[in-house]
Amino acid sequence: MAIAFQIGVDIVSVRRMGESIKRHGKSFLNKVFTAAEQSYCETKRNKYENYAARFAAKEAVIKAKGGGAGRMRFKDIEVRRGKNGKPFIFIAPKVRREMLIKPKAEFELTMAHEREFAIATVVMSS
Repeated sequence: MAIAFQIGVDIVSVRRMGESIKRHGKSFLNKVFTAAEQSYCETKRNKYENYAARFAAKEAVIKAKGGGAGRMRFKDIEVRRGKNGKPFIFIAPKVRREMLIKPKAEFELTMAHEREFAIATVVMSS
């Protein structure tokens, strides 16, 4: 049996992310990023690159999901780090049900960033 999968990719301007954070402050951060994501990014010298990469990952998840029923809030999608430091996507079971994402659906995530841009690719398999 073949595994069904969908791919999402997104690229974000680090400059624009930094401007949004500077302009809107905590209200923007709290609307888009979880407390854990903010804690992680704030410890980094290149925090805007890290925020931009996480924003790209959230957009890539939405694209991989292909839209559909309901509307995902950015905070509903969290980028976490495993024991080995590898980032992964976490979406709570309740949100998965609301968004019609199968309970066994898995996400693979890769992110990269440099001075100007951050990019993320997500593969969702079910």
